[in-house]
Amino acid sequence: AANMRNRDDYKKAKQLEEARKAGLAPAARDEDGKEINPHIPQYMSSAPWYLNQQHPSLKHQKAWKAAQADTKQWYDRGARTHQAATYRKGACANCGAMSHKTKDCMERPRRKGAKWTGRDIQADELVQSFDLTYDGKRDRWNG
Repeated sequence: AANMRNRDDYKKAKQLEEARKAGLAPAARDEDGKEINPHIPQYMSSAPWYLNQQHPSLKHQKAWKAAQADTKQWYDRGARTHQAATYRKGACANCGAMSHKTKDCMERPRRKGAKWTGRDIQADELVQSFDLTYDGKRDRWNG
């Protein structure tokens, strides 16, 4: 097999590895031309057999899937959309907005709601949804 080495080849490879660690020989370079740190243990630097890597590289240690870039978008708080003139069926009985029901209304409960008075109908809130990653949802500085 191509992987089999005799004693002399193994001894030369070991001496080269020791010389690289001591700084006497130049460090090995990967496919991209970057130096490979000689102090990285062999179990980390050698790729698994099923990847069929011919050249020394640390690509098998990096993330395989391209990381999804989180957008810096966030909810437009307080944004309103449609302003109705009269109460609409299915709207919040308290404020008259279609974007939520009465039990979810964040406005102060009125003595007589918009459903019965037809006055001071609030505009519908803008409901947005973002497809964020695990880290994007927990980004404290976003928004």
